[in-house]
Amino acid sequence: MKKKNVAKVFLSLMTVSTMMVSVNSLYSYADSNDSNNSPLNNNSSNNNNSSLNNTDNNSIDNLSSQLNYDNFFTKLSPLATKIANKNDLYPSLLLAQAALESFYGQSGLTQNSNNLFGIKSFNGQGVNTDTTEFNGNNSYTTNSVFRTYPDLSSSLQDYADFLNNSRYSNVHRSIATTVEEAAQNIRDDGYATDPDYGAKLIRIINNNNLKSYDSSDSSSQNDYNKGLDINTSVNTNNSQIHNSQTQNDDSKSENIKYNSANGQETFKLSNDYKSYKLSNHAEGSKFQIKNYSWSNKLNSNKKVFADCLAIHKVGSQESKFYRIRLGNDSKRKYWVSEKALDLPNVTYTKTNKKITVKNTDSKQLYNHVYNSPYLSQKIKNTKDLSEDNYNSNMKATIDNNGVKTDWYRIYIAGTGNAWISSKDLSNIKTNDSKKNTYNKTSSGYAYLNNYGKYRLYDKIPGTSKSVKVSNWDKIKVPSDYLVSYDSSGVNGKDNTNWYHININHKTYWISSSALKF
Repeated sequence: MKKKNVAKVFLSLMTVSTMMVSVNSLYSYADSNDSNNSPLNNNSSNNNNSSLNNTDNNSIDNLSSQLNYDNFFTKLSPLATKIANKNDLYPSLLLAQAALESFYGQSGLTQNSNNLFGIKSFNGQGVNTDTTEFNGNNSYTTNSVFRTYPDLSSSLQDYADFLNNSRYSNVHRSIATTVEEAAQNIRDDGYATDPDYGAKLIRIINNNNLKSYDSSDSSSQNDYNKGLDINTSVNTNNSQIHNSQTQNDDSKSENIKYNSANGQETFKLSNDYKSYKLSNHAEGSKFQIKNYSWSNKLNSNKKVFADCLAIHKVGSQESKFYRIRLGNDSKRKYWVSEKALDLPNVTYTKTNKKITVKNTDSKQLYNHVYNSPYLSQKIKNTKDLSEDNYNSNMKATIDNNGVKTDWYRIYIAGTGNAWISSKDLSNIKTNDSKKNTYNKTSSGYAYLNNYGKYRLYDKIPGTSKSVKVSNWDKIKVPSDYLVSYDSSGVNGKDNTNWYHININHKTYWISSSALKF
């Protein structure tokens, strides 16, 4: 989606591969190939947020002519940050894409048409120019019509509107936990044909310290805080999914929490799946919801792939939605109520076992039980474990249509809790030891995570009757405070893990559940 002729000054600054980057037509939608289903209107002036009220119109109109390699991010960041924050996007990623797609504002499309992202015209109106596309590793030149904008603000907003569809939902901050994940997701979702597109975006972000823009406050939306609980306003225009709770009391607190996954976990459609609509977003999100019908070719035995769980709460009412693909290779993604899926049952029981991991195979460990309703992410490979023996204080049995599998939760120093299948264990036996054990060679750093729920002790609980407790109200630290630890230990009575941390030059013992590595 680049114009072939580029200002000579940038030939020395951009590698050939970067200059050849090209993007698939931005109108190959996940939900439909019909242009009427596009979230973008052919007339860019119809965008509700196409301009920023508190930005000087004259400076916006002339901004494209002021851009160059040295001032690109400084000049564009005020606009990009506001628009990104209003649309649940990473400002750093928006800026990096604008730089890569426009050759730091020097492309002919940007200079002449205010088109930062090389978005093509769908109605034939615009500017006709050459563009380079990729077919695998081979590039070719073709001719396309590209859109024109009155100013760069309209171009940025139009691109943000484009990302507001189910295909690119995992690019949003509410789902992608890091900008690196979002950058790779936008490549994997089919935005670009260049196989190195995600890596190039990350390189631009890191080389120009663009992450500093991601911490900017937004007055127009609540902070999504990278996937933690978020407050959202109720969109009265949203279509309500079958059996959902209608909110009549505006005073009820509402939030939505996302759990992202690797995308290979599968569930069968339930017997009454057709009673529930497919949607472009989960109910409770800040986006306007569009519903879709099921294909007549599907049936209740059909397996679908889930890669994200949304938990929507309104007061005491809770509903869950899953983002699914109808096929493993499908780029189209939809949100659907949990009631449209036949989810397995999982039973959790406390245990006190000593387990031995098989060292002959390379298997995965997950942050949750694999293929459970909570979904999971890979966090470790068994071949990367430094030990073979671990203590487990929790067992889960997952029943998937009569097929039962046991999983054990273990604790890995420097990583945290991990779940491993009993199939990947060579030995499981009762742990008879009741004594606390210590590892004084364990040291490093971790972030406090929901730490207010956990107490601070001068010793691991159970060590003696004289264990002292310290209150958090006397310790003033932010919620994501980075602390150091110089040793770790295991409580012999309940097999819980503990860390000896340093806060404000004082040391305490705290549960591993209060830390995030």
